[in-house]
Amino acid sequence: MPESGECHTAEPPAIRGRRASNATTIADIVDAAKEEFSAHGFDGTTVDSICRRARVSKQLLYYYFGSKSDLYTIILKEAAEKTAAFIACTEYAALAPEEALKQFMHNMFREFVERPQIVRMTIDEAQHAFAHVGKTSPLAAMLRTLIDEVLRPIVERGCAEGIFRADCDADQLFWVIHSLVTTWFAHSPMIALVTRTRTGADLDAAAWRASSTEFVLAAVRRRS
Repeated sequence: MPESGECHTAEPPAIRGRRASNATTIADIVDAAKEEFSAHGFDGTTVDSICRRARVSKQLLYYYFGSKSDLYTIILKEAAEKTAAFIACTEYAALAPEEALKQFMHNMFREFVERPQIVRMTIDEAQHAFAHVGKTSPLAAMLRTLIDEVLRPIVERGCAEGIFRADCDADQLFWVIHSLVTTWFAHSPMIALVTRTRTGADLDAAAWRASSTEFVLAAVRRRS
Protein backbone atom coordinates (compact mmCIF):
# COMPACT_ATOMS: atom_id res chain seq x y z
CA MET A 1 0.00 0.00 0.00
CA PRO A 2 1.33 3.49 -0.78
CA GLU A 3 2.13 5.81 2.09
CA SER A 4 0.04 8.90 2.77
CA GLY A 5 0.44 11.44 -0.04
CA GLU A 6 1.83 8.87 -2.49
CA CYS A 7 0.46 7.16 -5.54
CA HIS A 8 1.82 4.51 -7.82
CA THR A 9 2.19 5.16 -11.53
CA ALA A 10 0.40 2.81 -13.88
CA GLU A 11 2.31 0.57 -16.22
CA PRO A 12 2.81 2.20 -19.62
CA PRO A 13 0.53 1.08 -22.45
CA ALA A 14 1.81 -1.35 -25.05
CA ILE A 15 3.85 0.34 -27.76
CA ARG A 16 1.47 1.70 -30.36
CA GLY A 17 1.18 -0.40 -33.46
CA ARG A 18 2.44 -3.60 -31.81
CA ARG A 19 0.23 -6.66 -31.51
CA ALA A 20 -0.83 -7.51 -27.96
CA SER A 21 0.23 -11.15 -28.48
CA ASN A 22 3.82 -9.96 -28.75
CA ALA A 23 3.70 -7.88 -25.55
CA THR A 24 5.92 -10.33 -23.62
CA THR A 25 8.65 -10.29 -26.27
CA ILE A 26 8.52 -6.51 -26.48
CA ALA A 27 8.72 -6.23 -22.67
CA ASP A 28 11.68 -8.62 -22.61
CA ILE A 29 13.56 -6.51 -25.16
CA VAL A 30 12.77 -3.25 -23.34
CA ASP A 31 13.80 -4.69 -19.96
CA ALA A 32 17.03 -6.05 -21.41
CA ALA A 33 17.77 -2.72 -23.08
CA LYS A 34 17.22 -0.83 -19.83
CA GLU A 35 19.73 -3.07 -18.07
CA GLU A 36 22.31 -2.80 -20.86
CA PHE A 37 21.95 0.96 -21.35
CA SER A 38 22.03 1.46 -17.58
CA ALA A 39 25.19 -0.60 -17.14
CA HIS A 40 27.13 0.46 -20.24
CA GLY A 41 25.59 3.70 -21.54
CA PHE A 42 24.37 4.20 -25.08
CA ASP A 43 27.80 3.97 -26.70
CA GLY A 44 28.85 0.89 -24.73
CA THR A 45 25.66 -1.04 -25.45
CA THR A 46 25.30 -3.13 -28.60
CA VAL A 47 22.27 -4.66 -30.26
CA ASP A 48 23.96 -8.04 -29.79
CA SER A 49 24.22 -7.55 -26.01
CA ILE A 50 20.55 -6.54 -25.76
CA CYS A 51 19.51 -9.55 -27.82
CA ARG A 52 21.60 -11.94 -25.74
CA ARG A 53 20.04 -10.65 -22.52
CA ALA A 54 16.51 -10.72 -23.98
CA ARG A 55 17.12 -14.05 -25.74
CA VAL A 56 15.79 -12.80 -29.05
CA SER A 57 17.25 -12.48 -32.52
CA LYS A 58 18.57 -9.22 -33.94
CA GLN A 59 15.98 -9.47 -36.67
CA LEU A 60 13.21 -9.49 -34.07
CA LEU A 61 14.61 -6.43 -32.29
CA TYR A 62 14.90 -4.54 -35.56
CA TYR A 63 11.37 -5.60 -36.53
CA TYR A 64 9.88 -4.15 -33.35
CA PHE A 65 12.10 -1.16 -32.73
CA GLY A 66 13.95 -0.24 -35.91
CA SER A 67 17.33 0.54 -34.33
CA LYS A 68 19.24 0.84 -31.07
CA SER A 69 18.64 4.60 -31.14
CA ASP A 70 14.88 4.14 -31.62
CA LEU A 71 14.77 1.70 -28.70
CA TYR A 72 16.70 4.13 -26.51
CA THR A 73 14.29 6.94 -27.39
CA ILE A 74 11.26 4.76 -26.64
CA ILE A 75 12.62 3.92 -23.18
CA LEU A 76 13.23 7.57 -22.35
CA LYS A 77 9.77 8.43 -23.68
CA GLU A 78 8.34 5.86 -21.26
CA ALA A 79 10.27 7.61 -18.50
CA ALA A 80 8.69 10.93 -19.49
CA GLU A 81 5.21 9.41 -19.41
CA LYS A 82 5.81 8.00 -15.94
CA THR A 83 7.14 11.35 -14.81
CA ALA A 84 3.91 12.93 -16.06
CA ALA A 85 1.95 10.50 -13.91
CA PHE A 86 4.20 11.38 -10.98
CA ILE A 87 3.43 15.09 -11.45
CA ALA A 88 -0.26 14.49 -10.77
CA CYS A 89 0.06 11.89 -8.03
CA THR A 90 -0.03 14.12 -4.94
CA GLU A 91 -2.36 16.94 -3.87
CA TYR A 92 0.50 19.26 -3.01
CA ALA A 93 -1.82 22.25 -2.66
CA ALA A 94 -3.58 20.53 0.23
CA LEU A 95 -0.32 20.34 2.21
CA ALA A 96 1.49 23.08 4.10
CA PRO A 97 4.50 24.33 2.09
CA GLU A 98 7.13 22.45 4.15
CA GLU A 99 5.11 19.24 4.06
CA ALA A 100 4.51 19.67 0.33
CA LEU A 101 8.24 20.14 -0.31
CA LYS A 102 9.04 17.12 1.86
CA GLN A 103 6.51 15.01 -0.07
CA PHE A 104 7.90 16.28 -3.38
CA MET A 105 11.37 15.02 -2.41
CA HIS A 106 9.93 11.76 -1.09
CA ASN A 107 8.20 11.19 -4.44
CA MET A 108 11.39 11.99 -6.34
CA PHE A 109 13.29 9.37 -4.34
CA ARG A 110 10.48 6.84 -4.79
CA GLU A 111 10.46 7.29 -8.56
CA PHE A 112 14.19 6.69 -8.78
CA VAL A 113 14.13 3.74 -6.36
CA GLU A 114 11.54 2.05 -8.56
CA ARG A 115 13.35 2.84 -11.84
CA PRO A 116 17.11 3.04 -11.16
CA GLN A 117 17.96 2.11 -14.76
CA ILE A 118 16.22 5.24 -16.02
CA VAL A 119 18.25 7.40 -13.65
CA ARG A 120 21.51 6.01 -15.01
CA MET A 121 20.31 6.35 -18.60
CA THR A 122 19.27 9.97 -18.19
CA ILE A 123 22.55 10.85 -16.47
CA ASP A 124 24.44 9.19 -19.33
CA GLU A 125 22.36 11.02 -21.93
CA ALA A 126 22.84 14.38 -20.20
CA GLN A 127 26.60 13.80 -20.14
CA HIS A 128 26.45 13.27 -23.90
CA ALA A 129 24.52 16.57 -24.37
CA PHE A 130 21.40 14.69 -25.52
CA ALA A 131 23.25 13.56 -28.64
CA HIS A 132 21.15 10.41 -29.00
CA VAL A 133 17.62 11.69 -28.38
CA GLY A 134 17.99 15.38 -29.16
CA LYS A 135 17.45 18.41 -26.96
CA THR A 136 13.69 18.21 -27.60
CA SER A 137 13.58 14.98 -25.57
CA PRO A 138 10.15 14.50 -23.93
CA LEU A 139 11.94 13.80 -20.67
CA ALA A 140 13.45 17.31 -20.69
CA ALA A 141 10.01 18.79 -21.38
CA MET A 142 8.54 16.84 -18.49
CA LEU A 143 11.22 18.06 -16.09
CA ARG A 144 10.40 21.61 -17.16
CA THR A 145 6.73 20.93 -16.41
CA LEU A 146 7.64 19.37 -13.09
CA ILE A 147 9.45 22.55 -12.06
CA ASP A 148 6.81 24.99 -13.32
CA GLU A 149 3.61 23.19 -12.38
CA VAL A 150 4.57 21.34 -9.21
CA LEU A 151 7.61 22.78 -7.45
CA ARG A 152 7.14 26.46 -8.30
CA PRO A 153 3.65 26.72 -6.70
CA ILE A 154 5.03 25.09 -3.52
CA VAL A 155 7.91 27.58 -3.42
CA GLU A 156 5.65 30.56 -4.13
CA ARG A 157 3.25 29.57 -1.35
CA GLY A 158 6.12 29.10 1.07
CA CYS A 159 7.56 32.52 0.24
CA ALA A 160 4.16 34.25 0.39
CA GLU A 161 3.47 32.76 3.83
CA GLY A 162 6.88 33.80 5.13
CA ILE A 163 7.98 30.20 5.66
CA PHE A 164 10.59 30.06 2.90
CA ARG A 165 13.28 32.61 2.15
CA ALA A 166 12.10 35.38 -0.16
CA ASP A 167 14.93 34.64 -2.61
CA CYS A 168 14.08 30.92 -2.93
CA ASP A 169 14.15 30.06 -6.64
CA ALA A 170 12.24 27.04 -7.96
CA ASP A 171 14.70 26.27 -10.78
CA GLN A 172 17.75 26.35 -8.55
CA LEU A 173 15.97 24.41 -5.81
CA PHE A 174 14.91 21.70 -8.26
CA TRP A 175 18.47 21.07 -9.39
CA VAL A 176 19.70 20.94 -5.81
CA ILE A 177 17.03 18.32 -5.07
CA HIS A 178 17.75 16.49 -8.32
CA SER A 179 21.47 16.42 -7.51
CA LEU A 180 20.88 15.04 -4.02
CA VAL A 181 18.55 12.35 -5.34
CA THR A 182 20.65 11.27 -8.32
CA THR A 183 23.90 11.35 -6.34
CA TRP A 184 22.66 8.43 -4.28
CA PHE A 185 21.86 6.32 -7.32
CA ALA A 186 25.01 7.27 -9.20
CA HIS A 187 27.46 7.02 -6.31
CA SER A 188 25.86 4.95 -3.52
CA PRO A 189 28.67 2.32 -3.44
CA MET A 190 31.26 5.06 -2.90
CA ILE A 191 29.06 6.87 -0.36
CA ALA A 192 28.51 3.66 1.60
CA LEU A 193 32.21 2.76 1.53
CA VAL A 194 33.44 6.19 2.63
CA THR A 195 30.76 6.52 5.32
CA ARG A 196 31.59 3.06 6.66
CA THR A 197 35.21 4.10 7.19
CA ARG A 198 34.00 6.87 9.50
CA THR A 199 31.03 5.27 11.29
CA GLY A 200 31.59 1.54 10.84
CA ALA A 201 28.14 1.18 9.26
CA ASP A 202 26.64 1.59 5.80
CA LEU A 203 24.50 4.58 4.92
CA ASP A 204 21.30 3.30 3.29
CA ALA A 205 18.88 5.01 0.89
CA ALA A 206 16.35 5.83 3.62
CA ALA A 207 18.98 7.60 5.72
CA TRP A 208 20.25 9.50 2.68
CA ARG A 209 16.70 10.56 1.80
CA ALA A 210 16.01 11.75 5.36
CA SER A 211 19.23 13.75 5.66
CA SER A 212 18.81 15.22 2.15
CA THR A 213 15.26 16.32 2.93
CA GLU A 214 16.29 17.98 6.19
CA PHE A 215 19.19 19.68 4.41
CA VAL A 216 16.87 21.19 1.79
CA LEU A 217 14.24 22.27 4.33
CA ALA A 218 16.90 23.95 6.45
CA ALA A 219 18.28 25.73 3.38
CA VAL A 220 14.93 27.18 2.26
CA ARG A 221 13.49 28.17 5.66
CA ARG A 222 13.27 31.85 6.36
CA ARG A 223 15.65 32.93 9.09
CA SER A 224 13.80 34.40 12.05
